[in-house]
Amino acid sequence: MISRDSHLFDSIALLRRRQKHVDVGERFVRTHADRTVETAQVLSVMNDSLGVPHVRYALTIQKPQRPGSFHEGPRLLALEAFADAYRNRIRS
Repeated sequence: MISRDSHLFDSIALLRRRQKHVDVGERFVRTHADRTVETAQVLSVMNDSLGVPHVRYALTIQKPQRPGSFHEGPRLLALEAFADAYRNRIRS
């Protein structure tokens, strides 16, 4: 039993180390193969009822074939999924 508990605590510690730090107001960008650029602005970071952190964000999309950008949101993703999708933080 101690071994199983130790493995659980090690797994939780690993997950915490892997989680990205995301603050309200920060912006992240990703570019798709067709040169569409998505900019995500973090609106809030919160835990769900199971303690899983989630990011609520607004999205601005700029397509190369369109003269202007358009906005979507708010959207919600688990922190880990958000960090995987939006890896490039915009430095202010």
